[in-house]
Amino acid sequence: MIIDCAVYRDGAREDTGQHSDDLVAALAGLGEDDFLWIGMNNPTVDEMHRIGKVLGLHPLAVEDALEAHQRPKIERYRDHLIMSMRMVSYSDDDIQTHEVNLFLGANYLLTVRHGGPSLVEGRRRAERRNEALSHGPTAALYAVVDTIVDRYEQVASELEVDVEEVESSVFSAELTSDSTRIYRLKREALEFRRAVVPLKEPVVRFSETAEPAEARPYFRDIADHLGRAAEAIDTIDHLLDNALTAHLAQLSVQQNADMRKLAAGATIFAIPTAIAGVYGMNFEHMPELSWTAGYPLCLALMGGLCLYTYRRFKKSGWL
Repeated sequence: MIIDCAVYRDGAREDTGQHSDDLVAALAGLGEDDFLWIGMNNPTVDEMHRIGKVLGLHPLAVEDALEAHQRPKIERYRDHLIMSMRMVSYSDDDIQTHEVNLFLGANYLLTVRHGGPSLVEGRRRAERRNEALSHGPTAALYAVVDTIVDRYEQVASELEVDVEEVESSVFSAELTSDSTRIYRLKREALEFRRAVVPLKEPVVRFSETAEPAEARPYFRDIADHLGRAAEAIDTIDHLLDNALTAHLAQLSVQQNADMRKLAAGATIFAIPTAIAGVYGMNFEHMPELSWTAGYPLCLALMGGLCLYTYRRFKKSGWL
């Protein structure tokens, strides 16, 4: 459905109707520097084809807008281009991505999103700067793309905070089970990478050819932000790899320590077991069996040997 539609004349907003006839009339009444900005959310097939017919969109571009599983890209057609992006949100170790398709023509900008946060913030921010929107639909495109890319850096910062928490937990004195969270964060970082990295090169190329030429530095700035976000993702991924390696090493050390303690305990209990086994064989000729002090001496020998063995293991760090 159409959630916002307006004509911008010299950067000033003029609301229009949302019916096909209203859009056709709005396009017909555009001046040389005017443009139409349409925002849609989860359009139906009929709605998307209706808008595509009004704007003269290529059928393949319309198809891309309806299928919310596009790889981030910029694709040019004869008289318009389509930019596919993903909005990213992050909460409780979970990254959510929602596709946004942006159609840029000579006198219009169409944004089609499939769920996720609203783009109204980018539109309102652009509307507060009339002089920017007076440069045409490319300025509106910049406002939307800049809003989405700024969110990438925010999500990267939030991910870095959680990675630092994992590192602190891994290297804490208390042994904790962090492997599950590390794997989950690595999976979310991979999803984040799929949203950011494929967009880098297309944005760089677009920043070199964008019209008007005054818009090119702004898109180069967006390309720079994308580069920083991609570098942050690489850093996060490496930190998670290191944290996982350290966690597994700690588990191995702890298991070795536990095995040493078990081996030491088994050795201590083997001493009285061996002595009791000897005197439990019930041979007829065993001189010690007739001693009056045989029983307490045997117990004393068992206790002394166990105590001596315990102290040696304790000194060597096995207990």
